[in-house]
Amino acid sequence: MVLALLGLALMTGCAAAADTTADHVEADVTFSKDMIGHHQETIYLAKVGAERGGDSYVRDLSKKLLGAEQADIDMMASWLQSWQVAVPVTSADAMKAGAELAAGDDFDRKWLTTLSEHLKHGVHMAEQVKGAGRHGPTLELADRLIKEQNVQLAEIAKRLA
Repeated sequence: MVLALLGLALMTGCAAAADTTADHVEADVTFSKDMIGHHQETIYLAKVGAERGGDSYVRDLSKKLLGAEQADIDMMASWLQSWQVAVPVTSADAMKAGAELAAGDDFDRKWLTTLSEHLKHGVHMAEQVKGAGRHGPTLELADRLIKEQNVQLAEIAKRLA
C-alpha cells in the first residue's frame, strides 16, 4: 500500500514537473503563426515605404524593417517546423498592406500613421505571449519586439506631432 502511494506520488510529481518544463505550449505556436503573418504584412508595408517614401526616415526605416522582419520570420518558421506545425504562407491581405497609400505629398504621414497602428498591434501580440508562452526563445523574441517597436513608435510619434 505504501509502495503504491509512493509510486502514485512519484508519477504525479513527474507529470507536474513535465508540465512546468514544457519546451513550448499552444500560446507559443499561435504567437509564431500569427506573428509570421504580421511580419509579412510589415514587409509589404515596408516595400511600399521604400518605393514611395519621400522622406529619408521613411525609406531608411522601410529598408531596416525588410531585413529584420524576414530574419524573425525565418526564425519563427524554424520553430514551427521543429514543432511539426505548418508554416503559414503569405496571405493575399498581407500582400496588399500599404497598397492603398498613394505616392505624393501626404504619403509619408499616412505611411507612418499606418505603420504606427501596425506596430502597436505587434506589441500587443508580444505582450500576450509573455503571459502565456513557455518557449524561451519565443519569450526573448517577444521582449525584443516590445522594446524595439516601442522605440520605433516613440520616433514615429515625434515625427507625426
